[in-house]
Amino acid sequence: MKKTLLILSSALLLLTFSCKKNTEGNKSVIKTEASDSLTLPSDSLQGVAEKTGDEAAPAEYTERYVGDDGSSALVTFNNGGEEKTISIRSNNKTISAPQKEAWEKGGVYGNFDIEIVAKNDTVTITQGDHIITLKKARGQ
Repeated sequence: MKKTLLILSSALLLLTFSCKKNTEGNKSVIKTEASDSLTLPSDSLQGVAEKTGDEAAPAEYTERYVGDDGSSALVTFNNGGEEKTISIRSNNKTISAPQKEAWEKGGVYGNFDIEIVAKNDTVTITQGDHIITLKKARGQ
């Protein structure tokens, strides 16, 4: 009994003194001075506005469109750089095409035998006799 009491009191003393709260903070953190310049990785620039005339237009943006059968597609318009493109992703497949013609609220894109017409809130994909019409999803 005396041995159990001695072991228990020793353990209690060890816990009391070893569990001291450290209020000095983490000493392994190195403080650095703030840099005057900020470098962003290139992939963080998605959606950055590119200045065109008096208004800013996003360089690249993605919107969700829905087909007549209810299928969903993500349409990405890339207006940055020299070549403007469109990419349509649905069912783990992607169609990309460069822009051939542009107007204020749309444009014509084409690649090989595929023609894509983006007009207002509608995207029409034509390949041979097959025509697929996509409309912008609600809330987009």
